[in-house]
Amino acid sequence: MEIRDSEKRRARNLIWNAAEEYGFEPDFKVYDETGQADLYWNSIIGAVRKNYGAAPIDALFASIHGSPHEELYEQLIWLGLENAAFCQEAPHRPALPFLREQYARHVLSLSRSGASGDLLAILEEAHFQRALGQNPPLLPREREMLDALEFPGGLSGEALAERAQQFLSAYFHFVPGEGTEDEKKRKKRRVPLLGRKSRTDKELLPVRGFAYGFGEHVVPDGGRQVETFHSSLTWSGMRGQDAATMRTYIKNCFGQPLYDEATEQKLEKDLCVDEHTGCHLYYAKGSNDLSPDAKGYAASLRKDALKQMEKNRASYQADITRNRNSINRLTARIRNALLAYLQPTVVNSSSGTLNAGRIWRGLYLDDDKVFTKTLNTDPGDLSVDLLLDASTSQIDRQAIVSAQGYMIAESLTRCGIPVRVSAFCSLSGYTILTRFRDYREADKNDRIFHYFTTGCNRDGLAIRALGRELEDSPCEHRMVILLSDAKPHDVNKLVQPSDSVDYSDQAAVSNTAAEIRSLLHRGIAVVCVFTGDDEDIPSAHTIYGRNFARIRSLDQFADTVGTLIQNQIRSL
Repeated sequence: MEIRDSEKRRARNLIWNAAEEYGFEPDFKVYDETGQADLYWNSIIGAVRKNYGAAPIDALFASIHGSPHEELYEQLIWLGLENAAFCQEAPHRPALPFLREQYARHVLSLSRSGASGDLLAILEEAHFQRALGQNPPLLPREREMLDALEFPGGLSGEALAERAQQFLSAYFHFVPGEGTEDEKKRKKRRVPLLGRKSRTDKELLPVRGFAYGFGEHVVPDGGRQVETFHSSLTWSGMRGQDAATMRTYIKNCFGQPLYDEATEQKLEKDLCVDEHTGCHLYYAKGSNDLSPDAKGYAASLRKDALKQMEKNRASYQADITRNRNSINRLTARIRNALLAYLQPTVVNSSSGTLNAGRIWRGLYLDDDKVFTKTLNTDPGDLSVDLLLDASTSQIDRQAIVSAQGYMIAESLTRCGIPVRVSAFCSLSGYTILTRFRDYREADKNDRIFHYFTTGCNRDGLAIRALGRELEDSPCEHRMVILLSDAKPHDVNKLVQPSDSVDYSDQAAVSNTAAEIRSLLHRGIAVVCVFTGDDEDIPSAHTIYGRNFARIRSLDQFADTVGTLIQNQIRSL
């Protein structure tokens, strides 16, 4: 099975998000039967690392490496780890039971155990039948094995590894060291385990069958070159570091700071309060430089960003004719709205052109405004801030989002409207706002192709920070256009008066909606170009009301976005 690089990155990021740790290279990733990153299993892998640590689990899998039944043992162990991680995480992550139920129903729809008599398949399906509250029809020995395999959640990493070793020893007579030369010589005389030919009779492939899909495995001598990630400065490893070290790490990841440290600290002191207490801010210039001091994960991230920049440009150029047409149509829509909004207004005045119908007011009411005067509104009275969600959830839409951002900015620029373009994401407790161009940089729209996704997205804090920057707008009327999937999520908690909760799901949506309302109360127009999935449309409604639109095809782009902007200009 050939797995696309984009799906490998997606799997990695799903694991990172669940682990609440970034920068390590996962030893194991899971994909569904179509080769797409499996949401549930990769979340479980991250949860295992978060709750039980890397060392004991790595040691457990190292103990079975080289065994003639390594693939079987591996899948059984993961079934036990899944149960433990789910029990541990479900009380804190409301979405996890739903994901598990969804996966369980998918497993049962693809049932293979009845026809094959495969013990592994029997145990897998029985386990997920139990997850749905069903009582699977098992033989006494099979039920005993499943009971032993469904590890509880309250164990330490070391105790969990020991339970797994005990399971393999009790039911498969496994001892660490299986796979020695003597064992390999005896392998030819063995009857295939569980009634099927072991796939480990040949060299295990890096990508091989796992559950009802595929698993990608990184082993010390797996015979393949893997992407190298160094975790010396990962999120978990950095928690105890001082502020200067953390800031250097973020700078190496995202480039030079936009503001000096004193200014940043003041902004952080003013903005990272209440629900966002404990968070940090970093404002990046959005350059394409690669710091010579960047190492490990930071260097790898910057290199990936530069590669994505070229992909964004190439994707835009590949459809250049349609994109130019979209820019021309959107420009016309905006210009027409401006003309309608800025059309000359006739007012009564004490000087100007005499209005004969008002002469009586001067005679009887002592009203000297018997003349009319035409007022022309200043066309430079509107600025627009374009804010792009640059979190991992947008990883498969990077070229599309960068193209959409560029076309909006270019259209506004052609209409003479000052535009500022930024992107935001969250990493290692920091919310990073990357500035691609400022109001007066009319020739810098090309920088938007530097757009690159990573980490989480603390939408509420990013919008609050943007609101502060809107105070610098040169115009009376201000508008914010967001390109977002309306799926805020961050590893830092949402601080509430009574307790702290995960910054995800409804809590994060409500916080983002509150920050949007704060902008609206200040007279700032807000619209959203929705880039998410159908399941996230209710969240978009909650956050933006009716002021959002989904772009289903690029052919609709100009008309859809044009209507959004026109409606807001009319209401200014």
